Order: sequence, then structure tokens, then C-alpha cells
Amino acid sequence: MILTQRASQTVYKDLLESDTIHIEKLKQQVQKNSIIAEFKPFCWKILLGIKSPYRSTRSYVDQANCEIYKRLHTTLTTCRVLQNDTPIAQQFLSMYLLDSHGIKMSLISTREYESFLSIANFICSFLDNDNEQRLETTTECWLMTCRIYDNFVQLTRRLALLRYHVGKNAQKEFLYEPKLLLHLNTHNIFAFIPDNWLKDGFQLIRDDISLLNIWEKFLAGCEYIFVFLTLHILHHCRLKLLNFYSTKEMIQYLTDLKIDDQAACEHIVIASIASWKKQGGSELDFPPMQS
Repeated sequence: MILTQRASQTVYKDLLESDTIHIEKLKQQVQKNSIIAEFKPFCWKILLGIKSPYRSTRSYVDQANCEIYKRLHTTLTTCRVLQNDTPIAQQFLSMYLLDSHGIKMSLISTREYESFLSIANFICSFLDNDNEQRLETTTECWLMTCRIYDNFVQLTRRLALLRYHVGKNAQKEFLYEPKLLLHLNTHNIFAFIPDNWLKDGFQLIRDDISLLNIWEKFLAGCEYIFVFLTLHILHHCRLKLLNFYSTKEMIQYLTDLKIDDQAACEHIVIASIASWKKQGGSELDFPPMQS
């Protein structure tokens, strides 16, 4: 195990310290092994296209990103949309809306973007960011929030596909849980997997490290990992689900679900990744979206 970790650390170090980072090789490495903790922030910025993979242009891209951030922030401050006491997540959302919707932003209800705020708070915590941090860090925090939110919005559009594949894979994954499988099939629960699970990036998993380990597979191009994460969340809740006798009760329970126990979160994520790898790992994918 120690030798494997050292080998993985060496591979990540060689990939990330090269003058030109090979994106596809980096994705393949992330799909095989979790990102070493010390490399996580930088690796995520590369995968999200925030940092340039070319050392020669990295400073230029960083400066350009900061200029975009400053322009948007200054505009909103001048218009008094942002105040000194505006929470950082709300600042990020206002800037995102201005950047993506322009003059129409005042017509948009921010209640539709609660998942954006949740992701922003999570990313700020991940990067240990606050209002006092230097501009480059705050800029990257904002950009990461926007890119991750957009990725989950895209995934939410494939909710019907995810539900179908969860139901399909459950027939194998729950082979030795016939009572649970029958109960879920009888109440058609696979067709009602809550959409807020996807919108929030599965933040019902409350342990940060466990959630990061799932998100990084997604950022490396493995959407299908969420099929197995959903299955193992359902398995974790099996005793509670078996005690419900109506579909409405089960759906409400799953919609409101939060898993706070660290050991439970770790077990769910480790089991999800193991099942995903066993069934094909990065070879598994949803059909391409029709344009």
C-alpha cells in the first residue's frame, strides 16, 4: 500500500511539474488513483481549465482571469449590488449571473441558484478562501465554483439517464439484497431519484474528503460514477427505506437525506468507487447527448 501511494505520488508529481501537462494522461491517472492531497487544488484547476497546462502561458492566463474577476466585481460594486458585508458566496453568484446573463440578471430569482451557493461555500472551504485572501486565490475560487456548477447543471439534464442506469445496475448490485430490491422496484424508487442530489453535487455526503474523492472522478470525465454512488447511498439507507410503506414517504426521506457520519460517508464512497471500477470504471459512460 505504501509503495503504491509513493508510486502514485511520483506519477502525479511528474505530470504536474512538467512544462506541458498532458491533460488526458492526468485524467487517466485521476480515474485510476485518488489525487494526492498536496496536489489536489492545482490538479483540479488544471482539470477545470482554470490553470493553463503550459507553464509558459500560466502567468498570462492567471492575470487574464484576475482581470475578468476585477471587472465584474467593480461593476457590481459600482451598481451597489455588492456591499462590504455581502457574503462571498453571494458575491460569486452575482458575478456569475452578470457574466452569463448580463442585463437580464436582475430578472432572475437567486432562489433558483441555492445549489450554486452551496457549491461556492464548499469550494471556498476546500481552498481555505475568505474575503481577505489575495485576488488570484479568490478569482480561482470563483471560477472553480462556476465551472463545477455548470458541470452539474449539464449532468442534471441527464437525470432520466442516471435514473435508468441506477435501476439497471441495481438488479446486479442488490442481487444479495432481494428484499430491498423488491421494495425499491415495487415503489418505482429508481424513477424518483431526487434531482437535488445532482444539482447540489451529492452534498448529502457531508464528509468533505469523501465528497472530494467522488468529485475528482467526475472532473476527470467519469459521470457514470454517480450511478454507483446513488446505489450505495440507497444501500446505506436500506433499513430506513424498508420501514416505509408509501412511495411518497420514501421520496421525501431521500430528498431530505443528509449523511453526516464520517465513517458512513467514507464507506459509501469507497464502495462506490470499488463497484464502479469492478464494472468497467472509465469505460462506462452514458450515451452522448443529442444536439
